[in-house]
Amino acid sequence: MKLYKVTLQLTSPYTTDWQADTIWGHLCWALRFAYGEDELIKFLTRYSKDEVPLLVSNGFPGDLLPRPILPNKKITARSEFIAAKSNRKIMWLTPDEFTKSLNGDGLVLSEKNIGIADVTIKNQINRLTGTTGGKETDFAIGRLFNFPQQYLETVSIYMKVAEDFVETLKELLDNLSKSGYGKRKTIGYGQFIVKSFNEFEGFSLPKNANAFISLSNFVPAAGDPTRGYWGILVKYGKLGEAFAITGNPFKKPLVMFKAGSCFYDSPIQNYYGRLVKGLSSNYPTVMQYGLAFPVPLYINET
Repeated sequence: MKLYKVTLQLTSPYTTDWQADTIWGHLCWALRFAYGEDELIKFLTRYSKDEVPLLVSNGFPGDLLPRPILPNKKITARSEFIAAKSNRKIMWLTPDEFTKSLNGDGLVLSEKNIGIADVTIKNQINRLTGTTGGKETDFAIGRLFNFPQQYLETVSIYMKVAEDFVETLKELLDNLSKSGYGKRKTIGYGQFIVKSFNEFEGFSLPKNANAFISLSNFVPAAGDPTRGYWGILVKYGKLGEAFAITGNPFKKPLVMFKAGSCFYDSPIQNYYGRLVKGLSSNYPTVMQYGLAFPVPLYINET
């Protein structure tokens, strides 16, 4: 597999976070639309045969990367306490800071500009009248509600790609740029162009790596390492495209490790985690992406 860095230039606000499982799901639908269901099944089957065609990281703002989730070092001075407190909420690292963190070096963190988040006001439409008007007693009356949206200039996604899938992936990303990403894409949210799709030389890795940091949210597989430091999120997923408008579109809740989670292991494997089945009552064949995108890391325990 080759390592690539894909940079997306966002041309509209977005409402769905750039998480690996959502990105992968969009690419699966793009593959289904472009080549048919049989090709999608072949693509998914490769994962069960340990012939992984594609590993995807979360999407990150600009060139920033997630801060490793590690315990704080022992604090012995008041100045160290003040610095640790001010740094606690900084969750994004520059490439240089990320390299230092991989090698177990101490960090001097800086505040980052990671875009803008705001809330706009939307109207609900009365399904009986097709308008926002109506009386308080009317059924399904249209009402105002808050709608959060976010703005970024660029999003970076790291991908490990099987050589026979590279050109297909470029085509799928181009197709996806024409349809948009995430919630409300049909009315203009989540629009982007592919700014660059370049081979990535990789990160400056420690020679004595004893752990890895995941650049994606993931679900551990049987046999994956269990000793480490992590954050947890609960994903309340929803089916996409045609599946979203037939039957029950909601997936069962899924507990995942957050990007930035770190686990001890040596040597570092090409990937960890798994595809998760059984999250949809109506569509038992639906799979959720839960693979880790590991980057070797040295955890200094002294």
